[in-house]
Amino acid sequence: MGYRGGKETGAAILRTARDVSQVVLTADRADIKADGQDLSYVSIELKDATGTRHPRADNLLEFHLEGPGSIVGIGNANPMSVESYQRPPRKAWQGRCLVIVKSTKRPGEIRLRVSSAGLPAGETTIRSVS
Repeated sequence: MGYRGGKETGAAILRTARDVSQVVLTADRADIKADGQDLSYVSIELKDATGTRHPRADNLLEFHLEGPGSIVGIGNANPMSVESYQRPPRKAWQGRCLVIVKSTKRPGEIRLRVSSAGLPAGETTIRSVS
């Protein structure tokens, strides 16, 4: 695998991240049960314009939740961090953060919005269904 005579042979391409320009949210599930117990894990990544995650990004992130849900945990996997796991804001580590959203007993749309100074906010919607 590699590069030979002008043809790529299946090797991975190494990309250098440019300046962070977007906050990208990815929920592990689009629908959760409106039972007051179900969870959705939302990954947050700080990426450049081409979609490459910035491995050194440590931006301070703000979290805003609307709808029938609550944030029960925020983590960044940094073993040296002393930030609260339950209170926003939180710094990203290696361009990543994770938010755990819990349903209530009411169905509806839960909107999670994550913002960082100087960047457009990222947003995702999770449906809480009966």
